[in-house]
Amino acid sequence: MGKIVAGLCAALALAAGRAQAATWIVTYASAGGAPLSASLTVQTADTLDAVGGLDITGVTGAVDGDAVTGLILNPGQPFAHLSADGLFIYDNVLFATGAPVFSNPGLFFSGASGSEYNLFSDNASTYELYRARSGTGYLAHSRGAVTLARAGLISTFGAGGGAVPEPAAWALTILGLGAVGAVMRRRRSLAAT
Repeated sequence: MGKIVAGLCAALALAAGRAQAATWIVTYASAGGAPLSASLTVQTADTLDAVGGLDITGVTGAVDGDAVTGLILNPGQPFAHLSADGLFIYDNVLFATGAPVFSNPGLFFSGASGSEYNLFSDNASTYELYRARSGTGYLAHSRGAVTLARAGLISTFGAGGGAVPEPAAWALTILGLGAVGAVMRRRRSLAAT
């Protein structure tokens, strides 16, 4: 019995120590102006930060064909920070309670062209996407809409989807069922003797 309890404790510690990052699929479509579109994959932490959102830890994808080269890190995470060139204020936070939205001041990332991008929400349905280059200034700006869905959900937000369990949850479930079976088997063998 002691081995079963020790195994369950080890599994719980392992599962707690390996929190899975959340992946979000983001599609931006301009209602007029450039940039016209963005297709992004955003990684976030799974735990809420000090402002009640999820810290963004990575971004990939493209904006109007310009390949995203990475997230521009926020040294004051999760609080707003001014970019080194003074063009943008950003925080790299996603709020996922209710309908998920990027914060305002938003997501800040770079492209292969040397451009910087800032995507943020004005409200739950209107977003703005800016493109700039350090030393040059603002190059383009558009307003549009964002579709934001967490990868691994059966359906997108607002459509009644449920989450798919993570591998650690499956492992704990299987270990728990195995422990219950072992205890029941031991009780049966003790009762027979």
